[in-house]
Amino acid sequence: MLALQRRIDRHLTPTKPSPAANGSYSNLEQHLFSDLIAAAQLIRLSWPDSACFAPSNTVADLIAHHVATWTALRENRNPGRRVRDAWAAPQGPAECGALLLAADTLLGDRGQDSPALRERIQPLATAAFTRNEANTGATFRRMDVSPDLARALAQRSLGFNRAGGHHHAKQHVPSRQCHFGIEHVPALLPESWIGAHFGDLSSLWDPRDVWRPRHLRRVAALKLVEMAGGDTWPQCAVILGIPRITAQRSLTVLKRSLLPGGLWPLLDKAVESVAQELDADALRVDFAARRRTLSTWRIPVEDLAALTVGLVRLANVDSPLTRAAATALVWARVTQGDHLHSPPVEALSEAQQSTKPLVSAIGQLQTPGNRRGARLVFLQRINEYADDFAQALNQAQSITEKYKTEEGIILISDLTAQSAW
Repeated sequence: MLALQRRIDRHLTPTKPSPAANGSYSNLEQHLFSDLIAAAQLIRLSWPDSACFAPSNTVADLIAHHVATWTALRENRNPGRRVRDAWAAPQGPAECGALLLAADTLLGDRGQDSPALRERIQPLATAAFTRNEANTGATFRRMDVSPDLARALAQRSLGFNRAGGHHHAKQHVPSRQCHFGIEHVPALLPESWIGAHFGDLSSLWDPRDVWRPRHLRRVAALKLVEMAGGDTWPQCAVILGIPRITAQRSLTVLKRSLLPGGLWPLLDKAVESVAQELDADALRVDFAARRRTLSTWRIPVEDLAALTVGLVRLANVDSPLTRAAATALVWARVTQGDHLHSPPVEALSEAQQSTKPLVSAIGQLQTPGNRRGARLVFLQRINEYADDFAQALNQAQSITEKYKTEEGIILISDLTAQSAW
């Protein structure tokens, strides 16, 4: 207790860290008090499950006496009336010291022991959040604790932050430390990524099943955003421009497919493999920038004419419907998004107009049974056009990053809007 008191005294009169000090100071040392307070509350709320972190029987007896008194105070309060000091420190210095000492033992070495910290914290958090008021978990999420402790406290379900009660969280809690950002994640993982990392899963499904792989691509993208940004799955869906009901449907399909056979860890393992590759990639694609760039873009009329030249058997080549379908397909390939959520389709929905003709026109080009003759050639040309467009966007991104200055980024005028055709 004396050693802990000396640490507290030193932090009450902090000195400026030396230039040689590593970056862990800002994340750990400056959060000493808030972490101790949060851990002490967790010890108290989960008692006696947390008794193993009391270094001696004497310390345990002091905490037990305090918890008994505190519990009686809470149980004897008038219905509907809050006890204003329900989260206050113990009045007795010995009990307060014992609680802080157990909290310090629980925290351990946060800087180098994050997985073990979560293993220590989670059973106590589950006990505390289950036995106490419904808003207990939300109260912890509003505490300004260190990122390591926030990550250890986060309640997850199938790898995602639980969707309830996170609207007022003090900070976002990514499930891992990522070198990539949420902007580097597309709404649907590219099929090449699925082939490279998800073979253990995709080999279990019927090759003719085109829908489950699509749900897999969507859920894996949501998980990557959660890894990098720390949001709940509905928040991740908003970031990627995926309607909540669509994201929920994909999660439901994969749960039904993977959970009964205990296959969900294969998904987690594969997504972690993708995350590691993104961490190591020096030339990451900014898919968020692509979505912004193409949000109001439509394929130029002259480019559409070039794509359809010679395709005399292709019906309605000059119609607005054909232009909208080509725009949606280019958007989907360049952004790696779902054509059902492309700007042309969304614009019809917002105008309360039927999307069926456009979706049908896109389906006629994409359905494997229709990929022959003029339609196949048209789709191949659209894909080549989209790939050239994506390359132009990559070059524009490289130029933009090259010309960064202290005043900001020199904007590159509409280079990304010029097609390679």
